[in-house]
Amino acid sequence: MLEESNPMLPKKAFPWKLTIFPALEVFFFISAIFESNLFLSLLFMLVASVLLSFSIHIYFHECVHARKNYPIAVNIIHSLLLGLPFDGYRVHHFNHHTHENGLKDFSTTWFMQDGKRVGYSACSYYFGWIRQLNAAMREPEPFDQSLGDVATIKARIPVQKVAILFFFIILAFAGFKYFILYFLLIYFGWAFSALHNYGQHPPIEKEPICTYADQRYNVFFFNNGLHWEHHDKPWLSWDELELDKNSNRINHAHLIEPCFQGKKQ
Repeated sequence: MLEESNPMLPKKAFPWKLTIFPALEVFFFISAIFESNLFLSLLFMLVASVLLSFSIHIYFHECVHARKNYPIAVNIIHSLLLGLPFDGYRVHHFNHHTHENGLKDFSTTWFMQDGKRVGYSACSYYFGWIRQLNAAMREPEPFDQSLGDVATIKARIPVQKVAILFFFIILAFAGFKYFILYFLLIYFGWAFSALHNYGQHPPIEKEPICTYADQRYNVFFFNNGLHWEHHDKPWLSWDELELDKNSNRINHAHLIEPCFQGKKQ
């Protein structure tokens, strides 16, 4: 792989602007904790979950491409915000870039059945995101070795797992409500993230990677819609991406596109 096309290459600067998404995630999660009305508390939790999905696809995604490693404290904070090991997400994402929605991609939106390609339904993919996690844990060589040393990356994961476990324990002692809300935040946050990925990579033979080109959306969400362009040039930072005339296009933002797939536009 050419050096310039290696998505592991560090970027010029840490993506501070993108921290708005995890910051809002924390704000709405804290609001859910301290809200006494059950309906509003759950509503704030769901908003936080949607923000977690955007944190994954925008902030954490850029962090993974920005640097090969971070200080232990940063890795732990990232892991607590994700609810899963940050370097586990790194392995998952590099696997995605290596296999690009193929069968060896942990987040593939389709599978083989009786020799035929069959797409997961959006609902199955949404609620079954843990299937991806199980696949990632079993694979010894998940991505192209030019992207990084798998052993070195995986060696950082146990500490992050322990930090998450302790955080769950602390929340459980602080109050059952805190524990449940955090669990729901993580489950639905990653479920929304899976749905987002389903919109980016619909299980269609000739359209594996899709771009949402709306300029207003891409200004507000830091070029998150330019997904075809990111796969084409993964070494570019979010602010260097430009809409490519050759990209596959969809008519709705990635997170809601699955609601329209299979319907006439």
